[in-house]
Amino acid sequence: MGYSRECVEQRCLEVVLDTNFIILLSKYPHLIDELNEVIPFKSVCVLLTVVLEELEAVSKTLGEVRRRMLGKILGVLRGRCVVVDAGGSGIVDEAIIDYARKHQAVVATNDRELRRRLREMGIPNVFFREESRRLEYEGFIS
Repeated sequence: MGYSRECVEQRCLEVVLDTNFIILLSKYPHLIDELNEVIPFKSVCVLLTVVLEELEAVSKTLGEVRRRMLGKILGVLRGRCVVVDAGGSGIVDEAIIDYARKHQAVVATNDRELRRRLREMGIPNVFFREESRRLEYEGFIS
């Protein structure tokens, strides 16, 4: 998954990464590649600046090993994703929902409350199923 010339020339599906999904990637880095298998369309991942700000705050609470792993995965994501300043109120979930609505994007999250809200609004999402250790796609793309 990345931002390629192909995605500029033709519309690609955007996948917005939530904070807890990125933290999950620091534990299971292979999941970033699995996104390509789960999403049924050509896609590009999107990092909202409010998510990056929240990650910076969260990383201060993590142990040294997890903080280093998070730093590595963020380095990979910055090279493979588009960083977008979506503005908004600073409330991360609201910014993600607003962006997903406006851009008809998929949201990658493991936040149960956010997933419930996304389902209610008809916004598709990708989440990690712990039992199978695989990503699952939920919802429909219009």
